[in-house]
Amino acid sequence: MSTGRPDAEMPDDGSPGGSPAGAVERYREVVAQLAGAVVTLRERDAERADELRRTLGHTEHELRRAEETLTIARGMHELRWESALQVLWSAEEPGRPRPRPDHRADPAAHADLERDADTALEELRASGDRRLFRRRR
Repeated sequence: MSTGRPDAEMPDDGSPGGSPAGAVERYREVVAQLAGAVVTLRERDAERADELRRTLGHTEHELRRAEETLTIARGMHELRWESALQVLWSAEEPGRPRPRPDHRADPAAHADLERDADTALEELRASGDRRLFRRRR
């Protein structure tokens, strides 16, 4: 009696792989496990890709903020220097060359350094105003 399946017609001959029907079932099980593993890996990869996109977005945002801070710091440096020169020139004192950047400065202390620079400029302005005021008398 033939069922139309070649593995159904073959008897178990005691070969190492067992019956051909057993080999087919084993193959199907392994392929099903592989398919399940592929689905699991795809899900994990999708989750990791989402996580990396969020991290990349956060990192890009931090980079833009750092670039903006650098641009503002450079601009403020120029403005402060020009203001200091105006005070010095108005007091008829010779200008000095622009100070070089201090590479030992701590970038984490940027806000404190900005406040210190503003304070020093205001003190310079105040001292220049007093000197000019005295000369006018």
